[in-house]
Amino acid sequence: MKGSEYASPEAGIALHAGARTASARLAELVQLTLVADGAIIDLHHYALRQRAIGAPERLGTAGVLLAGGAAEASEPLLWQLADPVAAGANGFQSYAGVPVHDADGTPLGRVVAIQRGQRQFDGHDLKILRTVADIVAELIRQPQLAN
Repeated sequence: MKGSEYASPEAGIALHAGARTASARLAELVQLTLVADGAIIDLHHYALRQRAIGAPERLGTAGVLLAGGAAEASEPLLWQLADPVAAGANGFQSYAGVPVHDADGTPLGRVVAIQRGQRQFDGHDLKILRTVADIVAELIRQPQLAN
């Protein structure tokens, strides 16, 4: 992670370290549990919505890409790699993702696992991704849980 808070260049809104830390820990949990080369908590839709209305972001996009197991904080890179076509163009051959929705069904983003080699993500893997997606949605609805 780079720094203790992320400032949105689009809106100048600060995303507190706790919000980024919660996402990063969940991404790391996905990566370690699935033994994947990468895991991304992609909150692109949520971030764009919050920035458009000038509201604070309660949780941020975060990811772990295995290049030494380092956390990646580049939002544009993570948003790109969370897309299956872009992930494939960047050398990832296997992709699994589940959507994250708000309580009213509004899309917020997705939880993604990616692998450089061939891999069949199974139902158990998807259940883990779904559980993390549900946790992410709950953290956005109830920000005190992220602290």
